[in-house]
Amino acid sequence: MELYESKTKKELIDIINQLEKQVEQLSSHLTIERNIKKAAKKTVEGNADILRSVQYERILTYEEEIADTPSFSYDTLYLNATSDNPLSEIEELRRINLLLNVVLNNVPVYLFMKDAKNDFRYVYFNKTFADYSGITPESAIGRNDFEIFPDATDVERFHRDDLHVLKMGRVEFTEEYITKNGEERMTKTVKSVVKSSEGHPYIIGMSWDMTDIMQMKKELITSRIKAEESDRLKSAFLSNMTHEIRTPLNAIVGFSRLMVDSELKSEQNQYADIIDKNSTVLLNLFNDILDLSALETGTFDLDVSTIRVHDVLDQLYNQFKDSTQPHVELILDSMDETQCMESDLKRILQIGNHLLSNAVKFTSQGAINLGFTKKRDMIQFYVHDTGIGISPKRSASIFLRFDKGDKFVQGSGLGLPICRMLVERMGGQIWVQSKLSKGSTFYFTLPINASQVML
Repeated sequence: MELYESKTKKELIDIINQLEKQVEQLSSHLTIERNIKKAAKKTVEGNADILRSVQYERILTYEEEIADTPSFSYDTLYLNATSDNPLSEIEELRRINLLLNVVLNNVPVYLFMKDAKNDFRYVYFNKTFADYSGITPESAIGRNDFEIFPDATDVERFHRDDLHVLKMGRVEFTEEYITKNGEERMTKTVKSVVKSSEGHPYIIGMSWDMTDIMQMKKELITSRIKAEESDRLKSAFLSNMTHEIRTPLNAIVGFSRLMVDSELKSEQNQYADIIDKNSTVLLNLFNDILDLSALETGTFDLDVSTIRVHDVLDQLYNQFKDSTQPHVELILDSMDETQCMESDLKRILQIGNHLLSNAVKFTSQGAINLGFTKKRDMIQFYVHDTGIGISPKRSASIFLRFDKGDKFVQGSGLGLPICRMLVERMGGQIWVQSKLSKGSTFYFTLPINASQVML
C-alpha cells in the first residue's frame, strides 16, 4: 500500500481503469474455465476422482501460500502448464484469480461490484472498503445497500446513484460521509457499468479517500493567507519603524546643533532637555526591538526572586503619577500589602510600564486605576482607564506583532506584543476588556510561585 500512497490522482485513475479491464478479462477467463472443465471431465473420465483430488490439494496449497506469505513473487505461484493436461490451465486461472484478489484487497482504493440485474446486490467487496465502512465482505456479498447500511438517507442516495450510472454508463462525484466511529471523511467516487460476455450488466464502484488531501489544501490556503497578512503587517511595521526612528533622531541632531550655536544658558538647558527625552524614546525603541527578537528566538533570560507585589505597583505609581494628562488622576487601589510572589521584578515593571504608558497616552480625562487581586495560585494585575477604548475588531489583534492601534500616535506598536510574550514566558496570560469611548481594562496573570514555570 505504501507504493500507491505516493501516486497522483491521475495515476490512481489509470490503475483503476486497468483493474476494470482485468475484471472483464477475468470474466472471459471464467467462461473458458467452465468449458475446459467440461473437456477435462470427458478426457480423464476414467481417473476423475484422482485428478479432482490432486487439483483440490494444489489449489489448497496456493491459498495457504497466499494467506501465510505477506509478500510473494510471481515465480512462487507459477505453474508450468502443459498442453496435454487441461487441469493445469484451470489451476493457472485459479492462481490468477487468487493473485488478483490479493491485489484488489491491498490497494488504497475502495472497490465493490454490484449485480444490476439482481436488485443491485454486491458480488464483490474489497478489504479496504470493509475496513473503512465497518462492514465485512461476508456480510455484504449477496445483499444490497438497504440490507447492510443503517442510514436510510445514505441508502436512498446510493440507489439513485446506481440508477443514474445505468443510464449514463459512468459517473464521477465527490461526497462526504461519516464512519461508524463518527469520523467525517471525504471521498472521490467513480462508478461504471461493465457487461459480461453474455451482456449481463454489473456496476463497478471505485472510491479513494480525499480527506487528508483536502485538509492539507485547507491548511495550505490558511498558511498562505497568514503569510500574506504577516508580510503586509511586517511591511507596515518597517515603514512605521522608519518614522519612529527618524523622528527622535532628527530632534537629537537638530537640537544638538542649536545648542552648540546658542549662547544663552536657558536655551541650552531647554535644548538639552529635548535631546534627553528623544534619546530616551530612541533607546526604548531599540530595547523593544531587541526584547522582541530575544523572545522570538528563545534567548530571553528571566531573573526570579521574591518580591512584594505592593512595592512593584507603588514603584509604577510613583513613576507615572506626574505623567498623566491635566484632567486625569492616577489611582493606586487598596490591596494586601503583605502579598509576595516569586517572579522577575524587572519584567513585571516592564509590562506595567507598557500598559501604563498606553493608558496615559489614550486617556484625556477621568482616572487610571492600578492594582491586583489574588486568584488561587495566581496574581491578577490590572490597569483600568477611562480613555478612548478599543473596538472589538481591534481587541482581537491588539497583541499581535507589527500591529499598531493608532497610526497617528507616537509608538512602535511593539509594547503589547512584548507584554503578551513576556507574560506567556512567565507562565501567565494577558487580555483586554474594552468599549469604544468607555475605556479599557488590561489584565495579566502571573503565578505566585513561578520558579518552576520559568525554567
